Amino acid sequence: MKKMLIVSLLLALFLFSCDKEKSINPEIEALNIEVDIIRFDSIFANSKERDLEKLKINYPFMFQNSIPDSLWVWKLNDSLQNVVEKEVLSKFASFDNHEADILLFFKHLKYYFPQENLPKVVTLAEYVDYNSKALLNKDLLFISLDNYLGKEHEFYLGFRDYISRLQEPNQILPDIAEAYANKLIMYPTSRNFLSQLIYHGKKLYLKEKLLPLVESEHLIGYSKDQLEWARREEIMIWQFFIQRELLYSSDADLRRRFLEKGPFTKFYLAIDNETPPRLGQFIGWQIVKAYAEKHPNKSLEDIIKLDYQDIFDNSKYKPKNE
Repeated sequence: MKKMLIVSLLLALFLFSCDKEKSINPEIEALNIEVDIIRFDSIFANSKERDLEKLKINYPFMFQNSIPDSLWVWKLNDSLQNVVEKEVLSKFASFDNHEADILLFFKHLKYYFPQENLPKVVTLAEYVDYNSKALLNKDLLFISLDNYLGKEHEFYLGFRDYISRLQEPNQILPDIAEAYANKLIMYPTSRNFLSQLIYHGKKLYLKEKLLPLVESEHLIGYSKDQLEWARREEIMIWQFFIQRELLYSSDADLRRRFLEKGPFTKFYLAIDNETPPRLGQFIGWQIVKAYAEKHPNKSLEDIIKLDYQDIFDNSKYKPKNE
């Protein structure tokens, strides 16, 4: 009860301090929900071999019958695991502010998707797998805090820049929202480029609605300069797609060039090294936002279920430079 009170007070302070333009719907703010957040990273780091049976009783969801106790004993004593745990505990000695953020996220999720059950949130200290930062299953949401120690951390020295700069605490919420976007939004059956643009656009629009206080650049994993570049050159990007008749192309290479992770977007032009990555996702986001603005009576759940062609045709998308 004391923990929940602290989180509620932090949430209230956070909302009070936010920019007035980034306000919270009072109906969402008033929702009364509880989210069980378990700092298993800290619990495990402070455990000994003699505590293993107690851990299995208290946190059965962490222990599978297929994994022998000997592996857990090894992990408790592994020097690399101990170093990771130490670094995570140093960075996240307190998790209260993040708990307030996560609580607010789940208020939005419950408002827009009341049928969604709230999971247990379990924090971990693992081996820095940047492809598994936030994992969601039926009843559990796992957050590997070893992936959020800051882009300059020594654990990430061998990473490419476009990966290491996403290893920041400000990516925790977008990564949680991404996990839910993967669950809630159906992958398109069509292979054409436009369907892929709209799919990623739906995911970013969902993240925007579930995380209204998070800066837009963090939602898409850009720096401020990269987002400004994308907005400034939106017409150029769209004209490139139209002039080369890419929208209905099924060339699989378009995903690699315009949608997947990388240091930049691959137009195969002299400007490539100046571009942010994944500009196809950015354009898809603008198309879905244009549709939502023209159809304010459509719910978020309706929009993410719509056929991509329906969204495109009725968005009347027309990019404009800022």
